[in-house]
Amino acid sequence: MCNEFIPVSQVIAGRIKDMIFLEKKYMPNDRLPNEYDLSAQLGVSRTSLREAIKILAANGILTIKRGSGTFVSATTDNPNDPFGIAYLEDKKKLVRHWFEFRLILEPPNARLAANNGTDEEIKAISDSAVRIAQLIKEGRSIVEEDQLFHAAIATATHNDVIKLTMPSLEAAVSDAITTSTKIGTSNRSQENVLTYHTAIADFISLRDGDGAEIAMRYHIQRGLKDLGHC
Repeated sequence: MCNEFIPVSQVIAGRIKDMIFLEKKYMPNDRLPNEYDLSAQLGVSRTSLREAIKILAANGILTIKRGSGTFVSATTDNPNDPFGIAYLEDKKKLVRHWFEFRLILEPPNARLAANNGTDEEIKAISDSAVRIAQLIKEGRSIVEEDQLFHAAIATATHNDVIKLTMPSLEAAVSDAITTSTKIGTSNRSQENVLTYHTAIADFISLRDGDGAEIAMRYHIQRGLKDLGHC
C-alpha cells in the first residue's frame, strides 16, 4: 500500500472508496470490519487506517459510531448520483492519467530490462506472463500477478530511480484492472494482457530492446484506447 508520492492514508482511503463505489463490497449502512481485521486485509498499519477512516468520515463517506464501529454512510447512496457515477468518472480520469504516466515510463523500462536484466530476472518476467495467462484462463483475478509482472520489469532495469516508481506502477495496474471490470471493458483488458504481456516477455527474453519497447508502448496505448470505448 505504500506510495512514495502521496500520503499512505490517502492511498488507503482511495482503496476503501474503491471497495464501496467500484467493487460494491460495502453498501450504504454496512459496517466495515473491525480495525484489526481491515488493516490486515489491506496490509497496512492500524495507525494509517485510522487516518484514512478520518478522511472518509470528514467527506461523509463513512460514519463513525462510538461503541458500534464504522459504517458506510447512508448518504453515500446519493439520490442525485445513485450509482456513484461522479466517482466513477473521477476514477476513469485517474486511470487515464495513470496510463499517460506509464506511457512515458514503461516502454523505456522494457528496453532497459532487455539490456540489463539478469537471466534469472528475465525468467521471472516470462514466468509471470505465463501465470497471468493461466489465471485468465481460470477466470481468476490477475491484479497481483499483473503488478508483479510490471514490477519485475522495473527491477530488471537495474535503475534505482526507476525502482522508486514501483509503488506507483502497482497502484496504476490495480486501478486499471478494477476500473475496467466496473465499466465493462474487462474482456478487452484481458485480451490486451494476453497479447502484449507475452510479446513483451518474449522480446525481453531475446534481449531485443527495440521489440520490448514497442510491444510495451502498444500494450499501454491499447489500454488507453479501451478506456476511451466505455
